[in-house]
Amino acid sequence: MAVDRTIIESVRLVGADGVGVEYPWQPNIWYLIRDDHPYLDILTRGRLAMARGDTKLQSLDEPVQDGTQWQRWDFETELARQRRLGEMSLPLKVPKDCALRCYVIPTSLLNYRDVVAMVEDIEEQVGFAAAWDMIAERPERSWSRRSSGSRMAMPSELVRCLDEELRAALSIRSNPFKELGPHSRRGVPLAENAIVSHWAMRRWGQLRDSAGGVAIELRSLRSKGGRSNPDGRQVKLDEQIRQLSLIEQRLERLKSTLARLGNDSEMATVVYPSPLFQRDYRLRTLLRAFAPPVSEALSDIESSRSHYPPVFLNSLWELWGAVWLVKELRRLGFSGSCLTDGPNLGRSCSWRLKRDDIVIELDFEPEPVFVDYEKLPPAHERDVPALEWAARNQELDPERPYLGLEMRCSPDYLVRITTPNGRFLMVGDASLASPRHHGKKVEKADAKPFTVERYRRTMGWSIEDQVVRCHPMGGFVIFPSPASAWVDLQRLPGAGDCTLLCPSPLGDREASRRLEGLLFVVAPEIRTSMSSA
Repeated sequence: MAVDRTIIESVRLVGADGVGVEYPWQPNIWYLIRDDHPYLDILTRGRLAMARGDTKLQSLDEPVQDGTQWQRWDFETELARQRRLGEMSLPLKVPKDCALRCYVIPTSLLNYRDVVAMVEDIEEQVGFAAAWDMIAERPERSWSRRSSGSRMAMPSELVRCLDEELRAALSIRSNPFKELGPHSRRGVPLAENAIVSHWAMRRWGQLRDSAGGVAIELRSLRSKGGRSNPDGRQVKLDEQIRQLSLIEQRLERLKSTLARLGNDSEMATVVYPSPLFQRDYRLRTLLRAFAPPVSEALSDIESSRSHYPPVFLNSLWELWGAVWLVKELRRLGFSGSCLTDGPNLGRSCSWRLKRDDIVIELDFEPEPVFVDYEKLPPAHERDVPALEWAARNQELDPERPYLGLEMRCSPDYLVRITTPNGRFLMVGDASLASPRHHGKKVEKADAKPFTVERYRRTMGWSIEDQVVRCHPMGGFVIFPSPASAWVDLQRLPGAGDCTLLCPSPLGDREASRRLEGLLFVVAPEIRTSMSSA
């Protein structure tokens, strides 16, 4: 019995006007998909197309010609959980050796101009390109262009480059360049061979510096892992430690390999990067080590594919929220710099800003220590609250001395304010959510202001034998603009004191005004010192 085969005849995309447009199917094309219509429709003839894995293609009930049918790859749920841009693909089981490919462009909550502005803000304040995930192994990529902004190579990036270059260096060692010359030149290394020693020395130094940074980060993570942490955070810490340990081992093995490739006589040979070194791919590969460092900048036009997957927009929004707070504080006259350095910048960083005798310390992803309830005496056997007991009896992060009473104690931001008249604490979270879907459960139980209110009531800052609790008005949420879309969450019973900040990467005066008002309520001295100035 003959079995109809599956043929994909065309695809249908939704444009900015909300109207679907049909295009001929081309298996090697990446189709542009707006994230406000996150699906790709395909017209198939014969049997239904089937995806590999757990993803199901939905059959659409639409009138079509005999023998054809419309099917939909719907990834709205995935994008709602991890908002992203860049390439997405779905391998198909039927037809064989085929995949659906699309390129997601942000339009729903953020557009490309917003994303580029956020990345540039972060690079200005923190000093690294936040567009790319240097650790995660994911297949999607995004358009990028070379940027002149220099930066230190991430450990995983350095390992990738070295794996490619090492093959070229070993090839030259096993099959060196030869050249006829006078007797006086015999025994003198050719520059084309001597470059291997120069390359090995340069990369060995970079490996040493990178390994030192990884070792510092590992010590920090192991110190955090040794404290009392909520279960979910402990799992993440253990996984980060495992990944960095593997990178550390790989760096040490590469250092050992490169040390054996060096040669004293070749190091004494002067090597000029002349056109001669462009004649062989192995020489061109090794020359990369001597090029000035460059960054990849996110591009909204096709340039080249990044080496790395783009960061999830959720993560970018959270980090940019911290940068926006810093920019606003600078606008109010505060000055200071980012205190964090090393490979952990994108996941956790801090600023210390000062104006006159007022100090504001902002911690992004502060990870408060969880109260160890297994060791905590019952209430009738102690004379201080649980936070005070934990501050006296548990190991805290000396740079971020925060405590939390609940398992869910992982806010995005904690802000310490020190003035001549006292100390104050603020807590906040960021959420790249849609106002059409966020907070729509019964009694809005999933709304972010409730989460922040729990943080505000259950967290503290330990300093000088006392615990500073959050100010009653010290909770805030950073939502995407405009503020008018979030009116329903401004007066939630039980979370009505939480301030909603809705900044735009391209500027929003209302968000700035709300932040000013919040700071003046929590620490009135900020307004007073501005007036006197």
